Amino acid sequence: MIFPFDCEDLFELNDNLQPYFDGEVIVIDDIFKNFKDILDICYNLPVEKWKISPNSRNFIDYYDCRPKFENFYPNKEKIDKRLKTLFSITDYFFNLKGKVNSDKSFVFNYFKNLKLNVSNNFQHYPHRDKYYNCIIYIDPFKNGGTALYESQNIKNDEHINLLYDISKLKIKKQIQSIPNRCAIFPGNILHGGYIKDHNIYYYNWRINLTHFFNNI
Repeated sequence: MIFPFDCEDLFELNDNLQPYFDGEVIVIDDIFKNFKDILDICYNLPVEKWKISPNSRNFIDYYDCRPKFENFYPNKEKIDKRLKTLFSITDYFFNLKGKVNSDKSFVFNYFKNLKLNVSNNFQHYPHRDKYYNCIIYIDPFKNGGTALYESQNIKNDEHINLLYDISKLKIKKQIQSIPNRCAIFPGNILHGGYIKDHNIYYYNWRINLTHFFNNI
């Protein structure tokens, strides 16, 4: 099915957002006004493979894909309203003195297991980013979310295998993947996707939307 859409109309933010902050993570529930339409489009979207190498387990043990909406020629008033709202929330809680910026595109992470009964010890590769991460949970399964770990030095080999044995790591916080929930946190915290029941994502897709906010 073909769905023509305007990104700024589709991803319009809800009015009267109520962010809350625990000192480390900003959480905003019910962020998108048209969440059902977003979900419908996400479930009718072809997805391209991501993070591949000659010995990668991608498309063997799991699907790891990353489609993108470029958001061509956005209406200036609409994009300013959406981004400035997100920037001002991030700026306020993290005291960034108004120096926040981001790409206008929409990048999704899609994941699906190709094996049943994967151990809960295996989670998405813990890593760090240079930016403030803004993750919006899309799929409806409330199955895990994002884990923040105590600091460790870990070589990032997710291009070989996205799943990593975390049994020797200490999780200091889990952000629960409530559909239409946005979580914003410093990317330099060791973090990674967390799945409570891997079998749910054997039969279904795990879908997140990710923005990276630069502290310019």
